[in-house]
Amino acid sequence: SGKTAAFLLPVMTGMLQKGLTSSSIMGGPQCPQALIISPTRELACQIYNEARKFSYETIVKTVVVYGGVSVPHQLRKIEMGCNLLVATPGRLKDFIERGKISLEKIQYLILDEA
Repeated sequence: SGKTAAFLLPVMTGMLQKGLTSSSIMGGPQCPQALIISPTRELACQIYNEARKFSYETIVKTVVVYGGVSVPHQLRKIEMGCNLLVATPGRLKDFIERGKISLEKIQYLILDEA
């Protein structure tokens, strides 16, 4: 939607202009540069799908995590690299507590429909 593009495009443009940092700390947690927190899995998936369209043929690695689905599958996706993370609060908290995601390098934080 237009609202989603209104925040995704400036974030992705900024990330590409400033240069993407390594998404992990020496075998440690993934450190995305952008985090979009969504209240529901449905909205998280919509945002993720739009982000994938906008990041097509770029080096931006986009990942979505939300509850109600396989944790190992989502962990594998995260471990493959993550510059832009779309997450629901519960799953984000879970992965931070597991040491799989760090917010240390966040440059962009978007709270969608909070």
